[in-house]
Amino acid sequence: MMYRNYLLDTNILGHMADLRAGGNSSAAQALDRHLKALPEGTKLHLCPVSVGEVEYGLRIAPYKDQKKHDQARSILSAFECLPIDINTAQDQYAELRARLFNECAPKEKRNRENDKKRVEEWMDPTTSKQLQIQENDLWIAAVAMAYNLILVTDDKMAVIKRIAGIDITFENWLI
Repeated sequence: MMYRNYLLDTNILGHMADLRAGGNSSAAQALDRHLKALPEGTKLHLCPVSVGEVEYGLRIAPYKDQKKHDQARSILSAFECLPIDINTAQDQYAELRARLFNECAPKEKRNRENDKKRVEEWMDPTTSKQLQIQENDLWIAAVAMAYNLILVTDDKMAVIKRIAGIDITFENWLI
């Protein structure tokens, strides 16, 4: 029997740290139940975006707790970090971003009749805020799509879920 594997969003990693530290919150308990219920051989993965978000958080922390830093890095090293390659960028990220643009961009920005002619004008000025997403979440979703992984997240990601349709399965292990 073949099992689907998973990509862990950054917010799940924080709860894993809580669980490893003996946390007893309802989220930690729910996460523990999901982890214990996984079939043997199921693989959990990270992507570089989540690793970067965790490392960024560690570097800007108001106080440096070496034990917490070591624990966070131990969690990061426990999972394979899948690369973001040119195919992920071209085939999944660009596709998801185009779907977002076509569905969520202001109508006046969708009018392509007045396309720019010079290369430096080609860059799309439509912001993530206008598209109602966080750019990092879009990259994480693209990685899940590229590797056909179930994306485990506690984020709402409502717009990304809507435009991803059947291309990405989302699960929340904290409920």
